[in-house]
Amino acid sequence: MAKRFLPKLSLIGAGTVGSTLALALFDQGYRFASIISRTGKPAMNLAKAVQCTKVSTSVTDINPASEVILICVADKAIAEIAVELARLKTLKHKALFVAHTSGVHSADILRPLQKKGSMVASIHPIQTFPAGQRRSQLRSRLRGISYGVDGESNACSRAEQLVADLGGRALRIPSEMKPLYHVACVFASSYLAANLNAITELSRTLELRASWMETFGPLMTATMENVIADSAPKALTGPILRGDHETLKLHLDAISAFAPQFLPLYTVGGIEIARIARDHGSIATQEFKDIVTLFRTFVKSTSAPHQPKRPH
Repeated sequence: MAKRFLPKLSLIGAGTVGSTLALALFDQGYRFASIISRTGKPAMNLAKAVQCTKVSTSVTDINPASEVILICVADKAIAEIAVELARLKTLKHKALFVAHTSGVHSADILRPLQKKGSMVASIHPIQTFPAGQRRSQLRSRLRGISYGVDGESNACSRAEQLVADLGGRALRIPSEMKPLYHVACVFASSYLAANLNAITELSRTLELRASWMETFGPLMTATMENVIADSAPKALTGPILRGDHETLKLHLDAISAFAPQFLPLYTVGGIEIARIARDHGSIATQEFKDIVTLFRTFVKSTSAPHQPKRPH
């Protein structure tokens, strides 16, 4: 079987995401034409790791030999970079594939390049890349993950090839649905972390001898298994599904007294649980309304935020 020709790639943005993707692509045989990053040291370190000789802090210095450009910068910087690249007469736009890694923006944000003849797409890794981890740890996070891709059909095909080279699975996302897709990613990441943080802080307030993971891990694991095996609505349990308003009131009083910072999270989460239960026939519409009224009335009647009480 003939060896596939791999295009010359330039990276813009040598942060955690860009560096992780670059190292993974280098391992697959990609040659790097240039590394561009607003801070020079990370760019120099990455360039050394991927054997790239052209490094700069300016987009205008991008190697004219680039055939693929991967933009891995903050969302707010993508549009400006697209304009800068489109102005460069040194780039062969009609032979160029450009992709960004934003979760919320579609390929449309690269329209200035598309107008010049470049093929454009978005390639978003559905993964988190915490700062401070070793390169080997970050690269292991790419194994078998999915990537949200969008763009015109030919551009998506190019994006899917890049994803395949990264060892991932490509999911085509309609351009107009890209922000909603990113909402799902945020729920799977930061919102999950917020819930786990609540468990951590409440465990600390309760002064539990065991770790929060040892204490609540089996419950969390069983819940996840139930959701996977059946569905989230059928995995729901607790006082809302039982219509136990007295327990809900005790919860609200305890949170208000000892952990008032979690009152918004508890009440909003409770309303969502009640909505799911109502929509799947676990509670009646009137019961849903009564629960929403209970939460809203309690929040309105609660005084301004105060210091939580210390348990006796």
